[in-house]
Amino acid sequence: MKKNIIFLSFSTLLFICGIFYPIVNLLSKDKEKDLQSLILQKAQTELKITVPHLNKSIQNSDDINLLSNIELIANSQNIVSCFILDTNRKVIIHNNTNEWNTEKHSTIYDKAIIQRKELIEEMPDNNFFLLSEPLGNDYTLIAIASVKKSKKLAKYWQIKYYSIASSVTIMITVILYLLLKFLILSPFNRIKKSIENNHVPVKDGKYNEIINIFTTERYKISKIIEVFKKDNECLIEIIEYAYETSIKDSLAFILLNSSNEILYYYDSTGKIIKHPINKNRQHILEAVKDPDIVKIVITANEQPGNRVSGEFKRYKISAISINKGNKIIATILKITEN
Repeated sequence: MKKNIIFLSFSTLLFICGIFYPIVNLLSKDKEKDLQSLILQKAQTELKITVPHLNKSIQNSDDINLLSNIELIANSQNIVSCFILDTNRKVIIHNNTNEWNTEKHSTIYDKAIIQRKELIEEMPDNNFFLLSEPLGNDYTLIAIASVKKSKKLAKYWQIKYYSIASSVTIMITVILYLLLKFLILSPFNRIKKSIENNHVPVKDGKYNEIINIFTTERYKISKIIEVFKKDNECLIEIIEYAYETSIKDSLAFILLNSSNEILYYYDSTGKIIKHPINKNRQHILEAVKDPDIVKIVITANEQPGNRVSGEFKRYKISAISINKGNKIIATILKITEN
């Protein structure tokens, strides 16, 4: 019973883990999206705030103020670079002077130039996003934002979720085990102990099913013991004879009581005993397939203490009746190859 409860608790643990695992993954992905969205929204706000200043610098041809604003955006948190493209995809100004007058040939830049509206697009490297805002003179402001920080924070949240899920799982498993132990195992052990002590303090039919299990098993065991007790006076003689005759070398072996009822049999040939024996302590006359075997038993009973031999098909049969005083207490048959 205890093993069953442990198995049930362990199965519950695996079941809950199977439920929590996809839930934790889903929550972690949602958290990563929320953190990523927060970073991109903040970066997009930085662009929108600076757009009027950039347009003014473009209108006044103020390159110094234009570069100053571009560098200001580039130095913002989570933005790695900032630049302005014209309609020919040429970099007009960049926070990195080495990028000036270069051209950006990529579908993602083409989309930003053609659409000329607020745009947030994931780049081939999914750690970065492109943000764009239209400017005057058909220019387009481009900023590259990094979301690595959001991915790192999402990992921390995932560990946190897993820790919470593990704690809840263990708590549920422990509570279930304690409940099963208190409600099932403890009463079961208490009743078992009471039955073993021949005392069952159970009222109003409580735990009848458990009592029936123990009572049935106890009855079966008592019946087996009863069979041996009836012939316990000759048990030593039977054991000694069985040892001497080396039943391991026999093809078949039959042990009869004083009434010629079968107490034990072994038949490797399948041709001696009728299969199956329908009831306990069946008489030899009903149990064997050939009546010649019964004749050998009768002869052995007439000559207790003497070995009687006979043949059955291609088998040799030897039998001996063991007596105590004037009473036959057992008969042993041994079947070997002829």
